[in-house]
Amino acid sequence: MAGVTDEQRKSWPTPNYDTPENHDGLIIGITVPLLALAIIFLAARFYGRGLLRMILGADDWIMLLATLLAIPVSVFPMIGIKFGLGLHIWDQKPEWYTPYWKMGYAADLLFPAACSLTKISLCVTYLRLFPGNTSKVFCYVLGTFVVLFSLASFFLSLFQCRPIRGYWDPSITQQCINMRAALVAIAALNSLSDFLIYLYPAKPLWSLHLPIKQRLGLICLFSIGLFVCIAGVLRMYYLEKFFTSFDPRWNGVPVWLCMVLEMNIGIICACLSGVKPVLATLLPILFGTSYRTRSGNTRPKCGNQSRKTTRNDSFTFDTLPYAHGKHNAHNRNQSHACSIEAIIAGDDGGRRNFAWASANGNTEANIDIPSNAIGVSQEVSVEEEDVVTMAPGGEGQKQLSDAGSEEWIMDAGPTQCKV
Repeated sequence: MAGVTDEQRKSWPTPNYDTPENHDGLIIGITVPLLALAIIFLAARFYGRGLLRMILGADDWIMLLATLLAIPVSVFPMIGIKFGLGLHIWDQKPEWYTPYWKMGYAADLLFPAACSLTKISLCVTYLRLFPGNTSKVFCYVLGTFVVLFSLASFFLSLFQCRPIRGYWDPSITQQCINMRAALVAIAALNSLSDFLIYLYPAKPLWSLHLPIKQRLGLICLFSIGLFVCIAGVLRMYYLEKFFTSFDPRWNGVPVWLCMVLEMNIGIICACLSGVKPVLATLLPILFGTSYRTRSGNTRPKCGNQSRKTTRNDSFTFDTLPYAHGKHNAHNRNQSHACSIEAIIAGDDGGRRNFAWASANGNTEANIDIPSNAIGVSQEVSVEEEDVVTMAPGGEGQKQLSDAGSEEWIMDAGPTQCKV
């Protein structure tokens, strides 16, 4: 922060402690909705994965810890209003100095940790959503970088002044590092990891073959990560203005708000993959159904039986414990297998199982496929013809909901069938 000259002091207006110019509305208007949305999305994630699917993983608990650290940092700006945040320097009271800068010191410690935990949780989630060697290498490398960055940022902020209380107590002799250079460097590295991690889903999403509504829904959802990157870049810009200004609590407002934006939008973006069941209930047109049939007019086909394609749809691949209850899966011994089951009408009027598929790379030798069934390897394409399709209840089936699934991505490419 720049020092104040005598000429600048002489130009200051008379202090106004009753109705000063302030940014109170801006601070509250941005902080409260974002914090509320982050908590709502976290709750939806735990509801969808914990209660509906009962498969809470390490990424969920890491995200919970990230949110617990982000809450106080988001609340600090609102508390800071009582201690002069958003007021000009000439409207400040001397007794506000120490409590305000104590909050600033706490935010320096908690903010990098909250952002880093969010990105670590995302890396763990990517390992589950995007299997493959490329994804594994990316997530492990970036995860290691984020952990080391978080530790370095924490200790650098913790011991930025000696003694530590010199950060908020100007009455004692202290030695502090160049925090302007340190915080800008931390912000730059943090923004770099933001771009790499939050925009990583763009590659697999680019190659999706889904109905246009679902594709647009996915693109809109995962593009939220771009706002995290923008907030990080803006924070670097406003940090530079903050350190060159003699009016820190007036020019510090954009810095605080960028921190709130970066943390809470990051949490919202990271929770998207876990709120699929809830979104399927609230927005069924976009997220509620992966496979649709019209009453009395569909029959699944595969292979080279027909070159005519009416439509391509994607099935939902559920984990085995969930699929067992929903589809009566037969591969009980494959605890990590993913399966689907389609039912069509037989010639005798009865119902029979049509196909099973594995999404985890297992071959047909490891999957219990009943006799006279079709084993489908990894990718499934469905074609429709005018035949009667019976639902389990004996009536034409209109819609199969995948509200219990969190899987977003399935490439509806060419079918590979083996009899």
